[in-house]
Amino acid sequence: MTILFEDADLYAAYKQKKRILHVYWAVLIAFVAICVASIVFYVSLPYEDPLQPIPQAVTCVASCLFIIFSYVFLGIKFHRSRRYYKLISSFSGGMKQINRSIFLRYEGTELKDGVDYYVLIFSEWSKKKSEYMDRKIYSVVEKACPQFEAGDIVSYITHGNVIVGHSVIGHDDAFIEEKQREDAARQPIRIGDFK
Repeated sequence: MTILFEDADLYAAYKQKKRILHVYWAVLIAFVAICVASIVFYVSLPYEDPLQPIPQAVTCVASCLFIIFSYVFLGIKFHRSRRYYKLISSFSGGMKQINRSIFLRYEGTELKDGVDYYVLIFSEWSKKKSEYMDRKIYSVVEKACPQFEAGDIVSYITHGNVIVGHSVIGHDDAFIEEKQREDAARQPIRIGDFK
């Protein structure tokens, strides 16, 4: 079985999160230094000096730039890094589920809970409904997307619909052909068809 995540991935995600936080702290220290220097310069000027608006303008511009930087940097870069780290750290202690399903197709990428994923569609047997159901499984974009072909019978481990490990144990072309005929025969649901 191919295991996608190791301890080194958790450590790398932790280091990335810390590095991003250090960059933010460096910018914060530079902003505070600019503000303190502007205040000291402003206080050292004589009363009604024509240079008084300069430190005020520098402080205003620096404050606006810092607020914009903080919103973008913390709201996007740090937030996504922190969510990725939380996801990987939850793999070590969370519940995992082992499934055996037939791979159908890839469906591009999707952003979920601040992490980018490849979307893989599997056909899985539902014991409740006694039929095959399509199931979305997510694969983290930071890792290479598993290379499956339509009809591969895959045994995989998931943690909250995120694939952690996988192995191809067979192939079934007949199932894929039957599934394609079934999907082609199915009528699309249109709004207004219900009475």
